[in-house]
Amino acid sequence: MKNIIVTGGSGFIGSHIVEKFIQNKHNLTVIDLWESEEIKNLKKKYNNINFFSLNIHDYEKLETLIKKNNYLIHLAAILGTSETITTYDIEDVVKTNILGTTKILKLTKKYNYKKVIIPTTPDVTWLNPYKITKQAVERIAQLFNKEYKLNVSCIKLGNIYGPGERWLQADFNAPFNYQKIIPSFIMDTLVKKEITIYGDGKQKSEYIYVDDVAETFLRMVEKEVDTGIEVIHVGRGKNYSVLDIVNALEEAWGKKMNKKFVKMRPGEHKIEIKLDPRPLKKFLNYELKWDLVSGLKKTIPYYLDQFNKTK
Repeated sequence: MKNIIVTGGSGFIGSHIVEKFIQNKHNLTVIDLWESEEIKNLKKKYNNINFFSLNIHDYEKLETLIKKNNYLIHLAAILGTSETITTYDIEDVVKTNILGTTKILKLTKKYNYKKVIIPTTPDVTWLNPYKITKQAVERIAQLFNKEYKLNVSCIKLGNIYGPGERWLQADFNAPFNYQKIIPSFIMDTLVKKEITIYGDGKQKSEYIYVDDVAETFLRMVEKEVDTGIEVIHVGRGKNYSVLDIVNALEEAWGKKMNKKFVKMRPGEHKIEIKLDPRPLKKFLNYELKWDLVSGLKKTIPYYLDQFNKTK
């Protein structure tokens, strides 16, 4: 049993990670700006979870919690490809993602943490504040590992999907919403809208079911793996275009989607993302379990339920 802090634990990926760790008998301290329904439900069901509404810039309160634990998963960040250009203040993005992470790394070093894990994003040349700050965070984490001897590892994530991922119009009282491809396509189809495809739809990324991500984080903590400056990629070396995602959703759902094509959003351009599964196998002896259609079949019922609740 380990004592673990999860910043940003109310978010989509965070709530799945928290549930995975709780089910494996670890003690969880969740820090976030808001308490999601998923976290509230977990608190009702389990007694090994605590939640604190806290801004990570409140360093005094943050330090009080950090010194009581010895493992940390740092998910708190301001996300969004175009949103960090069009919606959020770039200074806030930099302050939260870079300075906030640096402070957390200093505190975990101060209290001799046994393991720190930070998710990062694929290496692309998109010029938006989110991508730029996450690339910086990855390098700072590598610096702390190499020069300050902190057992911190970065886990590089592609497009993660599954039950609980928010969409732009979601009404969960969350501080931020984002335009994510799979929930957006499902919810737009349910309200009989055309789905919006940016560019020609041939841009490619890896799409990973969230349970594979949660399992990766669990193994990293339980094994206390020190990856040095090497980054773990949560992927299988297989990518899909946006049009492939449409086809996979139609196959998994048995429902036709009507498409409209628009120009690319600010801060992005056509790319092909592919992740390297070898570090995952090397350090954790793990290969992803969920294929795309199987993961979508587990995902779609959540959005059907959300849609029915709004009727």
